[in-house]
Amino acid sequence: MLLSTDKLKKLRSENGWSQEVLAKATGLSARTIQRIESDGKASAESTLAIASVFNLSPQSLMATSNEIEVNWTRRVIMKNLLALVVISGAIAMLVILAGSTELVIDVQFGLFLVLFLYAATIIAFGTGGMLKSLEGLKYLFTDELVGGAQAKYLSELYNSQVKFLYGGALVGLVIGAIAILGKIDTYDNFIFQRASSVNLIVLFYAALLAESIFRPLSLKLKTCDMLD
Repeated sequence: MLLSTDKLKKLRSENGWSQEVLAKATGLSARTIQRIESDGKASAESTLAIASVFNLSPQSLMATSNEIEVNWTRRVIMKNLLALVVISGAIAMLVILAGSTELVIDVQFGLFLVLFLYAATIIAFGTGGMLKSLEGLKYLFTDELVGGAQAKYLSELYNSQVKFLYGGALVGLVIGAIAILGKIDTYDNFIFQRASSVNLIVLFYAALLAESIFRPLSLKLKTCDMLD
């Protein structure tokens, strides 16, 4: 469980207790109290002991404020970073096996999709929403967080950005199809097939960003208050 460190410190201060006094009252060690007040991470037993001392329910101590509270640890950061590396490596391996490395690298398509994504985000959520979506990318590297209203807002934002990505891909596909079909009489069969395959790159980029970054982030923030 993640407890609100501010709430715990405030309760202890209101009672005029030091960390050592709280430790004795709860039957926990002083080091445990220090650690909980530092990172908010507590076992169910420790949470119950602290809550009973203050005559509160365990839920009232949990970090469910408007702001997202995160327990940043090196182990958790490295675990999530490794997961991203594995996903990236798997995709790169498939591209290499398909023998189409040079075909899937297209700066113009990538730039178009990113600009479309954040332009749509500004229209829907304002400039503040765009900045929050960029700042919130850091939550990819942790899974020990509690969020409340702020997490719900970001979850909806990232869920909308998934739709914006596929919407941008659809626009790119339609424009590409119009350009290809408008000149079809000048293509031989090979050039037509190659142009059609290049046109699919924007969909590949959209799926890559949506399914490896934005959808996982949306689900993580949506369910973070369910973690214990």
